[in-house]
Amino acid sequence: MTDLVVVGGGIVGASSCYYANQIGARCTLIERDGIASHASGFAFGGLHPRVVATNESEMQRFAAESFEEHRRLHEELEYVYGVQSSWRRRSSISLAWNELDVHQFKAQRAKDSSTSEWLDAHDLNNLEPRISTAALGGLMTNESAEVDSAILTESLVSVASPEIFLDEVVDIELAQDRIDGVRIRRGEMIEGDAFVFAMGPWSDLVFNWFEMNCSVKPLKGQILRLHIEGPAFQHSFSTEGNYMSTKPDGLLWIGTTEEEAKFNEAPTDEGRRKIMGVLQRMVPGSRRVDVVKQTACFRPISPDGELILGCVPGINNAFVGTGGGRKGILYGPLMGKYLANIALATDSLERWSSFAPDRFSENT
Repeated sequence: MTDLVVVGGGIVGASSCYYANQIGARCTLIERDGIASHASGFAFGGLHPRVVATNESEMQRFAAESFEEHRRLHEELEYVYGVQSSWRRRSSISLAWNELDVHQFKAQRAKDSSTSEWLDAHDLNNLEPRISTAALGGLMTNESAEVDSAILTESLVSVASPEIFLDEVVDIELAQDRIDGVRIRRGEMIEGDAFVFAMGPWSDLVFNWFEMNCSVKPLKGQILRLHIEGPAFQHSFSTEGNYMSTKPDGLLWIGTTEEEAKFNEAPTDEGRRKIMGVLQRMVPGSRRVDVVKQTACFRPISPDGELILGCVPGINNAFVGTGGGRKGILYGPLMGKYLANIALATDSLERWSSFAPDRFSENT
């Protein structure tokens, strides 16, 4: 019997296996479709330590600690284990199109004077002449980075070396306040001392198994990978929730859409048109643009927009992590670390108790 059974082979599940391995635990990973086969394999991978959150929310602290965990994890993976983390520093520039944008960005710059810089239209044009002259300027953030989400997820699993079952969990076996095992489609029961469910937008299956009053919705997003004439962009650029960056593969990645499409994961012509419209707004003079690849995936969105992270109510050896939304890659390693640590009793449930799943039952 294994110490920890992890269900889900995305960034959260892979991180759970990795950190469980760090404390000497034996781990089993169950994944239906393949490691990093959904959002964790196709995400943009931008990392920023700040998010928009209410004063009462712990999301800002979690984002800041997640950013630092990525930096620490990069050094550990590459210099201790000799595997690729893909992490790289990458300054990002948020474009301002009107005076309200300018005011908001300058106010933000006043708060973050050590990590950001305001660029007026002249500065922006000198930095990157291809950006539209309609932009009034931009806020350049130096405290940002990028990862290749697929490479990172696969590297975490490679180091952790869990026993892997490529199968689907179809049921659980409960014994009072504990889970004894999970049953996979081919009929086998996988037993363990503790269980982590990191199933992203498919987490409603978990909530139904445990009769939890909770739900996540799948938010579809599409990304284009383009070959565009001219040199690589030396910075990433963003506007109104969209972004573009030249990646190490030499392609310009640009996205993303936000669509309620249930679980239809197919890329669409409409998605391509929307993203190409974003490109034309940011880089209106671009010519000879070839779409090399178009991808789509789902991001899990919780009812209150915050993480669902912690112990399954009433079950003392089952844990769930989901709800990372558009920042799932940023949050993923720290989510997995916390889940592994609380599942194996090396950390306190109080650390991130505000994200505990039982907050939904408490509000009903």
